[in-house]
Amino acid sequence: MITNEEMAAVRQSYGRVLTKRNLVQRFYEVFMHSSPEIERKFAKTDFTKQYELLERSLTMSILYPQGNIIAKQAIGKIRESHSRKNLNIEPRLYHLWLDSLIKVLAELDPEFNPQLDKHWRKMMSVTLDYIKEGY
Repeated sequence: MITNEEMAAVRQSYGRVLTKRNLVQRFYEVFMHSSPEIERKFAKTDFTKQYELLERSLTMSILYPQGNIIAKQAIGKIRESHSRKNLNIEPRLYHLWLDSLIKVLAELDPEFNPQLDKHWRKMMSVTLDYIKEGY
């Protein structure tokens, strides 16, 4: 279970990095270099659209573990789109996504620390585990 303190710390961190305006672009720079397999998955991607999708997805990923109804619907759609029968994003790849996100958060959030790293990982794992279960 995620505590209110953990949720608040993640929301505050997210707010700090959103003001930087390059979170999404920097995330994809890091993520694309995390594995040749990731580069191949995004070979034909319209990144203008992808950036917008990620911005919404990050917000929903933070709200999902809090039981937000809209986030549950949005993450449910991601679960379906990333399943074996659609985009075929194998569960083993999600750690690359999370590690890339954490790396960028650590770069952009001046208050990032090991405790905040744990909070982010815990919160995102709830969402990612749900998505992976739909594979």
